[in-house]
Amino acid sequence: MNSRAQELINYFGMKPLPVEGTYFINTYISEAKTEAGGPAGTAGLGLYLKDPISISTTHVLEFDEVWHFYEGDPIALYEFHEDGTARTITLGRDIAAGQVRQHTIKAGVVQAGEVAPGGEWSFYSCTMSPGFIGTCFRGVTKAELAGKYKGYEEIIERIGVPDGHDTKMPSGYVNEQFKK
Repeated sequence: MNSRAQELINYFGMKPLPVEGTYFINTYISEAKTEAGGPAGTAGLGLYLKDPISISTTHVLEFDEVWHFYEGDPIALYEFHEDGTARTITLGRDIAAGQVRQHTIKAGVVQAGEVAPGGEWSFYSCTMSPGFIGTCFRGVTKAELAGKYKGYEEIIERIGVPDGHDTKMPSGYVNEQFKK
């Protein structure tokens, strides 16, 4: 593992998220609540690694999620839309090459992410309003995506949630379990 990546994991106390597997830590959970009782907003830091592998497997959220790139190698974010289209967004610092520093994935869009090809590690954050709660997340299996996204078959096979694997956060999952 890259020494800077290990330093960030240790400093922030990041742990692998259930279902997804990416290193993550919440840095902000709003004390203000939504009508449903969840936090009005959340923010957290994440880290992808090539080795040992740390990725965001395919999943869908009930709320928009804003991604922010900080350092390391570029990130490949994948969006899989209901109309059968898919696209790759590259988060990074090289805006002349079309990379973006920030990107919003809309609620209901299946998403996944990893270090972009050729990279070793990536450090980023995600913010949500309303805030993330375990019940707003659902992992999406490879079988659900199979045959629907031409040109993304290898990506789906590699980072899709395996059939039979948990697709929901553990019962009683709370953001505070992953808070610094």
